[in-house]
Amino acid sequence: MVWKEPSEAEQQLREQLAAHGLSVSWAKIRRWREFGALPWRKRQGLGRGAGSASELMPETFPVAAALALATVKKRPLEQAVLEVFTTGTRFDQVLAATVVPLPERAVRRSLAWYMARDHSHPLAAIELAAASAGGCPGMAMDAALESAHRIFPRLYRQAKQQEQPPGTTVPESLPDADGLATFAVAAVLGFEEFGADAVVEAIRKSMPELADEFGEQVFAQLSSALREAEGDGADLWSRRTRWPSLEDRVQAMEQVEYAQLCRIRDALTLLVEASPALALARRAGVEDPDVRHIEAVRALNRRTDEYLRRAEGVSRSPAERAWKGFTGLLLHVCSSPGRLSTFQEDVTALDPALNDVPGLGRRVLARCMAAPDGNA
Repeated sequence: MVWKEPSEAEQQLREQLAAHGLSVSWAKIRRWREFGALPWRKRQGLGRGAGSASELMPETFPVAAALALATVKKRPLEQAVLEVFTTGTRFDQVLAATVVPLPERAVRRSLAWYMARDHSHPLAAIELAAASAGGCPGMAMDAALESAHRIFPRLYRQAKQQEQPPGTTVPESLPDADGLATFAVAAVLGFEEFGADAVVEAIRKSMPELADEFGEQVFAQLSSALREAEGDGADLWSRRTRWPSLEDRVQAMEQVEYAQLCRIRDALTLLVEASPALALARRAGVEDPDVRHIEAVRALNRRTDEYLRRAEGVSRSPAERAWKGFTGLLLHVCSSPGRLSTFQEDVTALDPALNDVPGLGRRVLARCMAAPDGNA
């Protein structure tokens, strides 16, 4: 609904914000309302032709104040909503000490907006490149291949420069990068677009350790079996081998109950808050029972270790970019049924080490200060 003039409630909210030093036009407040970002009561008729009126809800002001802070610099409203939802309302801190009661509609719309623009995952970047071809299959394939063969060698070089151990998330060699690039495009556009031989060749490139007589036999048998299955019209590639489309990923996010989405956000916030102390303890070799427990858990659980590593990355990000890393991590959990089903178990394994994050930080800092020689 659009009105030519501000309603009494909109004007009242603007005055409340101004009293706290926040200058916000009523047109911006109207836009927040129409987007669904403000908790707002429905207008109620006054009866006997007296019109209608709406009153502010108790939670309206804190949400509006947070959005006002998040829109001091010009940016999309969706980004402002995600900043408030993930990393708090102040630009000089990452911690979200106070949860702002954002309406579900605005959060979900903003998450879908982010997913449509995010290309941090290699397969998402390949998907965007293919989509830029305007629906032409040949051009989509060329754009996807060009993107993939640019991304995976870069991942290999970055991993090598940062001295990261090779693993499943980065190519182990340039031939591996070449094979993974082809495999990634097949995962996005469909393995049937490549055929059995091309996919087997991509796997061969990614596994140079099988470049011997035994490997030749393995790949020959695999190629023969896949060609035979293709000839029989079998569905070679299950849906699980395909990169889910943007529509599928958004739908997976929509199926997560909002209360659960918020609980996951809160758990990740705790990991982000704990990250500086844990990183300092690790560098300084601090002996602390809670730190030892956390390190023991992450050594046994790769998912927990991944969440902690990514949370540390968020904690190190400049405040204006922290929301992006946090949103990516949140969606990493919520868009995968496998990760979603194990998330609670993965993070509660850290209990009770993170029950008092400020206390943990003080202990780590005190022990570092007490041991200037680096022996904490």
